[in-house]
Amino acid sequence: MSAARSFVPINPADLLLPRLDGVRKAGRGWIARCPAHQDRSPSLSITEREDGVLLVHCHGGCEVADVCAAVGLKVGDLFPRTDTRSLTPQQRREFRQTAMIPRCRAALNVLATESTVLLLAADQLSDGHPLSPNDLTRVRVAALRVFDAKEVLGAR
Repeated sequence: MSAARSFVPINPADLLLPRLDGVRKAGRGWIARCPAHQDRSPSLSITEREDGVLLVHCHGGCEVADVCAAVGLKVGDLFPRTDTRSLTPQQRREFRQTAMIPRCRAALNVLATESTVLLLAADQLSDGHPLSPNDLTRVRVAALRVFDAKEVLGAR
């Protein structure tokens, strides 16, 4: 088993559910009294997605951030995360590398898209056709996105 798979995630349900009143199992999730308003009967639905993310919905109309704040949490606490303090230095390095994969994929997708924009603009210029103001703006946006992707990838 690789070290990347041995990370112990912090389960959002373990953080939220003990802070709520009147919690009952309901279908694939739970219902509870909403802590953000005077709730006499359970109006808060909590569902755990397959990836561990908690979906919270107050049928009384409270915002998710208000529900979380009422029990001393932040919206980010509804997403699973790993307690990196318990990891060895090697596991921390592997964890950081694993966490970079989605960012790198996104940066490569940006590079693929924006290089196409730049190639089309270069072809138009090489054919002797000037760029319209909109095209010129799009080329500038493409260049900025390429620079941003370069930073994400740590390129020189």
